[in-house]
Order: sequence, then C-alpha cells, then structure tokens
Amino acid sequence: MERFLAVFCFATAGTLPYRVLAYYPFRKQLRFPIWTVILIIGIAQLTQSFLYALLSARGGNGVTLIEGIFAPACFVIYCICIRADRWKILFLYVFVFDYISLVWGTARYLECLLFYDPDMTFDTLRSMAFQLIILGVTVPFIALFLNRTKDKVFSTEAPTFWRVIWILPTLTTLIVQLYNGNHTAENVHQLRFFLSYILLFLEMFAVYYVLIQALDVILHEAALEEKAAQQETLLALQRTQYSQISRYMDETRQARHDLSQHLRLINQYLNTGDQDALREYVERYQDALPPEKNVFFCKNYAVNTIVSYYYEEALQSGIDFSAGLDLPEELPISEPEFCSMLGNLLENALLSCRDTVGAAPFIRVLAKTQGDTLLLAIDNTCLREPTWEDGKLRSSRHDGFGLGTASVRTIASHHNGTVFYTWADEVFYASVSLALSC
Repeated sequence: MERFLAVFCFATAGTLPYRVLAYYPFRKQLRFPIWTVILIIGIAQLTQSFLYALLSARGGNGVTLIEGIFAPACFVIYCICIRADRWKILFLYVFVFDYISLVWGTARYLECLLFYDPDMTFDTLRSMAFQLIILGVTVPFIALFLNRTKDKVFSTEAPTFWRVIWILPTLTTLIVQLYNGNHTAENVHQLRFFLSYILLFLEMFAVYYVLIQALDVILHEAALEEKAAQQETLLALQRTQYSQISRYMDETRQARHDLSQHLRLINQYLNTGDQDALREYVERYQDALPPEKNVFFCKNYAVNTIVSYYYEEALQSGIDFSAGLDLPEELPISEPEFCSMLGNLLENALLSCRDTVGAAPFIRVLAKTQGDTLLLAIDNTCLREPTWEDGKLRSSRHDGFGLGTASVRTIASHHNGTVFYTWADEVFYASVSLALSC
C-alpha cells in the first residue's frame, strides 16, 4: 500500500503541472466554466495516476500501455475543453508533450548520473524533486514561448496548412519515443538517451521557429490578398461610376437634341396660336418621359458610391435591392473602415443571392446613427444554412473561414463594437454596432 501511495503521489505531482501549462495559453477560450474544466482534468489525472500506481505496484507491466492510452485521451479532453481549431490545438499539444518528455528524460538522466543503481526506479520522491527543479527553471521560458506561438498560430487562417503541418513534429516525436521507450536505469544512464531528448527539443524549437517565420509570410500574403480584393472592388466601383457617367452623358446629349426638336415644335404651336394642340402635345411629351433612373441613397459620397454599385449589380442579376441609409455627409468614424465593412457584407449578400434558385432573392440595407452608436444591418436571401466553427463562419466558396466576415469583426473590435451573424428561414442577417465615443 505504501508503494502504491508513493507512486500515486509521484504520478499526480509529476504530471499535473504540465496539464496546467497546456491549458494556460487557452485560459480565455474554455468551453466550460473554469471549475468544470478543473473537475474534468482532475478526474482524468486521478484515473491515470491510479492505474499507473496500481500497475507499477504490481511489477510495472502495462505502465507504458497506460501512458500510451492516456496521451491521446488527454488530447481528446483538451479538444473538448478548449474552443479552438483542433488542428491548431494538436500542433501546440505536440510541443507540450515534447517538453514533458524533455523534463522527464533530463531529470532521469541526471538522477542516474548522480545516484546510479542498476535496480533504481524513477517513481520516487527523489525523482519527483529532480523533475520539479528542472520544471521550475524552464517553465517560465516555455510558457512565454508557448503563449506567443499560440497567438501567432491562431491569428493565421490557413486550414489546409494546419491540417498537415502537425505531422512533421509528431513523426519526430514518435521516432524518439520508440527509440527511448525503455526507461530502465541501464538505458537512461546512457548519454545517447539524454542527447536524444535534447536533440528532439532543439529540433522542435527549430521547427516551430521556422513555422512562425512562415506564418508571418502567410499573414503578409493574406493582407496583400485582402488589399488586392479591395483594390479590385474599388476598380469595379470606378468602372461602374464611369459607365454611369458615360450613360448619363449620352442621355444628356440625346435629351439636348430631342429638346431642341420639342422647342422648335412648341414654338411653331405658339406662333400659330393653337393652344389646344400645344396642350395635347405637352401632355403626350410628359407621358413619354423616361422614369427617373438616378438613385440617391445617402449624403456621404463614398457610401453612396458603394451602395449604388451593388444596387446596379443586384438589378442586373434580378435581385430586389432596397436601402435606407440615414448617414451624415461626414461619417463619425473612419470612412475607409466603414466602407470596407459595408463592401464586404454587400459582396457576400450579392454572391449568396446569385446562388438562389427557385426563389425571389432580396437584399435589405439599413444604416443610421443612434446616440453614440452607428448601426448597420444587412439582410439577404440565403437558402443554405451557413457553417459555423468555433463561433466563426466558414466560407462557402473556399476551404477555410470567410475573410470578409472576419474582417468585419476585426474592424468592429477596433471601435468597441459588436457583430452578429444569424440565419433563419432562408435569410441571413448581419448586424453591426460601432461605438462612436471610442
């Protein structure tokens, strides 16, 4: 019983700090209240420690099996408790696992170096003391590195990249674990045992460093793509404006030509004094006038231009478009940011409506200032329910998350605002509120 309790305490105290380290970067992304997560982790830890101590007290047969079973089991619990992309979680989880292996391997090697005994085991209070000393020296640096890496990883949207990149560090880890799976005193005492873990961790640092640099490139390319998309939209707006101006100029020239003919005829009626014929002609002329085509949405030139562009695009695609914009000539927030949000949401609404088959698609736009808040709402037909993952919308046009909706959230956060995306009864609702006092 004494042996069982000693191993149980060793297994618990020797593993629990790493669980805290693994969850530390995600402390603000937990799916459940903190006490629930602590309870889940505690139950898993006590179960693992109990089985480990039980088998160890009976001769050690099956201890490696227990460790092999609980490694993936802990990852499953990790994914359940943390609200984040599982591939990104796996990528970071492998790093924590390798850090655990390094601490354990280094502690056991140093213990062997100082107190070598062919029959020694590594589940004693002395072994735990070695582990805690190494942990105390290294964990601040590891926690800092892990936290920074996590921020970089989760700021990069590249689903295909994250689905495969974890394989590289994982394969290296498996090779080292298989190579050093035998943790007997004779094997641990060998210098190659210690060097294999040191080299593993150095390789992991190198891999993660290179990947972090690659993430910077990916983020830069994503920014360039978004800028290129905005430029393309701007060019489309300018083409639409040019087309409208050219059409208005042609219509004006035609109207001037027609007007001269009408004035000539009216002048003839006046000269002859035939007022009845003149009145009849004027009435026929009024009935023949074309309807007013110029559409004015709001006083702000940039916003009016963007909405006019999507209005024209919607009409050409047979989409019912209406807008109520109660905005001043000078926007109370950054004009480029608001126009970027408006353009992204209208672009998504237009693409969704163009995919509509067998229904009457529509787009409704509302924007106004209300006290210290600027409100924007866009509703549009959307026959298929969008896919959400971890609270973010996945794109329906490419593999990954929607860049437009993500950009809207980013801009809203700059203004202490909120964004809500909902879907019901084949209609997609996007609403944004921005604080004007920030």
